[in-house]
Amino acid sequence: MSPSGKYHASILFEYENQVPERKPHTFLGLDFSMNGLYKDSEGNEADYPRYYRKWEKKLEREQRKLSHMQKGSRNWEKQRIKVAKLYEKVANQRKDFLHKRSREIVNAYDCVCIED
Repeated sequence: MSPSGKYHASILFEYENQVPERKPHTFLGLDFSMNGLYKDSEGNEADYPRYYRKWEKKLEREQRKLSHMQKGSRNWEKQRIKVAKLYEKVANQRKDFLHKRSREIVNAYDCVCIED
């Protein structure tokens, strides 16, 4: 159960078919970038949207409301869930961005190399 009151289930399964090997034709190199998540070998950057910064004022306002309430009261619980939902929204936006960006890269290139 997440702090916002939602339940999640996880399912594990095995996949037994062998994936055929193929020779890679297109390559991409990724390098960590402090400002924009990564920079690739073609000079492109991720243009990371910084979701937390966009929602910071609303989070601040809702957390301030929560801190002024009496802990354990019904209104405090409702406000706590509201704050948890905001944090969950920011986390989901981040996960969605990363999933979409990684999917674009995997679909476009045969081999991706990452500098450590």
